[in-house]
Amino acid sequence: MLIPLETLLEMTSEETVTEVISTFYCSKDHDIESFLKKENKAILYERKAKSRTYFIFDENGLENGNFILLAYFSIAMQTLKIPNGTAASQIRKLDGLYAKKGSEAITEIPAFLIGQLAKNDEYADKITGDELLEYALSVISKAQGIVGGRVVFIECQDQPQLKDFYARNGFKYFRKDPNDGLVQMIRLLDK
Repeated sequence: MLIPLETLLEMTSEETVTEVISTFYCSKDHDIESFLKKENKAILYERKAKSRTYFIFDENGLENGNFILLAYFSIAMQTLKIPNGTAASQIRKLDGLYAKKGSEAITEIPAFLIGQLAKNDEYADKITGDELLEYALSVISKAQGIVGGRVVFIECQDQPQLKDFYARNGFKYFRKDPNDGLVQMIRLLDK
């Protein structure tokens, strides 16, 4: 069952939410675990409207009053930087209308960022990565219906299994960020 962090904070105390978050473990990427646990970053980002975090809980556990955290993801609005030398046709495809603003090439566009996406190690067999990503894309689809938007992107480690996972789910390689070395992959949203 999908529950936004905001709703969870309204349903129960921050102490209880912190306790639930403490049960999340991701041995493959400690930054993902850290976002939830370190200095309550997920809660801080939620309160400052920097991003929105969503939890997926085991439905049977919730029926019995237990918060069994299977997975989570975070979504934010972000600027997608378009590298110099990108073809005008590619920029137009991303923007939807234009390749230039005035006489200058468009160098950035607003996009949805899936900033965090991870399964809890303890319950990794209860949800697939494809299912988790589908939850995130369904939330983005609702936001797109309200405010528009054409592009969703992710940033991941430069690892074949991660790039293959996202490619299998409709994302295409966009660029490797020169600052942090993360691979950016994009997906155009359905209208």
